[in-house]
Amino acid sequence: MITYLFKNSHFQELQLLHYGNEACTPGHHFGPAMRDYYKIHYVLSGKGTFEVSGKTYHLQKGQGFLIVPHSVVHYKADSDDPWEYSWVAFQGTHSASFLQQACLSEQQPIFDLGDEDDEMRSCLHRIVHARTSHKGWEISVTGWLYQFFAILMDRAHADSLQPTTHSGKETYVTQVIDFIEMNYANAITVQSIASHIGLQRSYLCSLFKDQMGSSIQSYLVHYRMRRAAELTLDLHLSIGDIARSVGYSDQLLFSKMFKKVMGEAPTYYRKHKTAPSL
Repeated sequence: MITYLFKNSHFQELQLLHYGNEACTPGHHFGPAMRDYYKIHYVLSGKGTFEVSGKTYHLQKGQGFLIVPHSVVHYKADSDDPWEYSWVAFQGTHSASFLQQACLSEQQPIFDLGDEDDEMRSCLHRIVHARTSHKGWEISVTGWLYQFFAILMDRAHADSLQPTTHSGKETYVTQVIDFIEMNYANAITVQSIASHIGLQRSYLCSLFKDQMGSSIQSYLVHYRMRRAAELTLDLHLSIGDIARSVGYSDQLLFSKMFKKVMGEAPTYYRKHKTAPSL
């Protein structure tokens, strides 16, 4: 069973192209050949092999494999216990980023969900059995595709709580910065940032300082004060408004931190920056 979708300009970030389910006959195979889009198969039962870049992987229930564009692959159902799998084929500007976060690539195309098998089965069941006549069904299946990636990312995170590669560490630093930029106006703490990213506070702080040369707390304060400095140029905002807009309920504490970072109190900073030129 296979369902195809028309390309939709509204789903440029992640576009589901087709999906389906197949209970393979013994020895059923594809390739060697390539695709011009991404495709992920997930094994529901049985066994089979997947070959790519000169390597052969033996797969069974609870495991899956990734096919990347323009990569020659060959996969085959077992002769005695042929596999049944579901698959999703997709493309989009966010595809590579999502796969990276799920730790999947041509060099590392295999994943094993283990205890999360039921969650993946449920997600794929929703996709494969979506009612195409239902109004808004494309939005529904695209939403489930995002859930599909969320499961894969959770699996990758559980496999490696502490990144060891330079690129992995940079990814976590980027997540800290992104989180701060999106949530600086809220009452966030270093602990809440660490909890959101899923790393121990002490480890994340050490990693961030090694990469950035400053602590997370210092980066958060300086980012808030830079944003506050921009807001002082809006004369319609009171100092209290500005303080609350960058995450400070205590105006006195805000003024103290502003002076420490910017060199003068917010009222004087505003006066100097907005004074008419002579």
